Amino acid sequence: MRRTAVAILVLIAVVVPAALSSFERILAAQAAIAGLIVLSLVVLTGFVGQVSFCQYSFAAIGAFSVGSLVAGHHWNFWAALPVGVLAAAVVGVLVGIPALRLSGLFLAILTVAVALLFDRYVFASNTFNFFSGGITPWRPPRPTLFGLHLTGAYTFYLFVLGVFLLATLLVWNLRTAKAGRVLRAIRDSEVAASTVGLDVTAWKLAAFGLSAALAGLAGGLQAVSINSVSAASYDFQHSLQVAAIAIVWGVGAVASAGFGGAFLVYGPEVLRHTPLSNQWFPAIVGLALIVQLVFTPDGIVVDAERRFRHLVPVSEPRTAPAEQPVGVG
Repeated sequence: MRRTAVAILVLIAVVVPAALSSFERILAAQAAIAGLIVLSLVVLTGFVGQVSFCQYSFAAIGAFSVGSLVAGHHWNFWAALPVGVLAAAVVGVLVGIPALRLSGLFLAILTVAVALLFDRYVFASNTFNFFSGGITPWRPPRPTLFGLHLTGAYTFYLFVLGVFLLATLLVWNLRTAKAGRVLRAIRDSEVAASTVGLDVTAWKLAAFGLSAALAGLAGGLQAVSINSVSAASYDFQHSLQVAAIAIVWGVGAVASAGFGGAFLVYGPEVLRHTPLSNQWFPAIVGLALIVQLVFTPDGIVVDAERRFRHLVPVSEPRTAPAEQPVGVG
């Protein structure tokens, strides 16, 4: 049943945008990219229970790496993108080191401090202009893939969708594999996990690195999606918003990445066509977060999955009746 639902959703995601306008296809690509950032929080918060309010800072590292290398140093995009992803992963591990002994409010404060450090210093004009571009944003062009130019809105959307689906499959396999069980054990009790011989430090740092790498991948794709890289697109406000949206949809479910990314992009767009403006979107996200924490603490997707399992119970395998003993009856 789950595989059928996933196949239907993927088919819809491929077919429906083919009938949409170029602008709507661009929005669909943005939704897939935003989904990668939500997915990065599924890994870090859903699997390991670590809070992060600096995911857009990791995305900015990927974006500025691609922007500076492609537009500034004329690198090929396919060489620059792995560098951006690796750079984001390294920074994620560095952030994870002081976070090893922190949790709850103190961990949240640490990630807020990291986000503000990047906002106000690293990406500020006249600090590292060779990386940030100064007052002039980098404008990396879209790449080619096997000779196919990804300049068309639908072509680029299919490319981004493919990356998102591969990343989602990776995280899903991680969740169902031994590594996922280890990460959940660390989330439930670090003391118990350490007692049974698990290297809690290494696993938590790996989770920080993978989470940051996924956000950096999103940033690298975003850089060529809009052909512009500027610090305003990756500020602390964006990190707060995506964290709230991930919690509303449920960081415990991999499927939340798709729904959360779509909500992040299409929510403000829907508001444009109502008496409200898109400036109301943060307020709506905040209200949704309050309602979700009261009525569905685990998130919308997790709650929906639980209700669906109750409605469609898994059938028990049939067993052959036991043979009647000889001489009875």
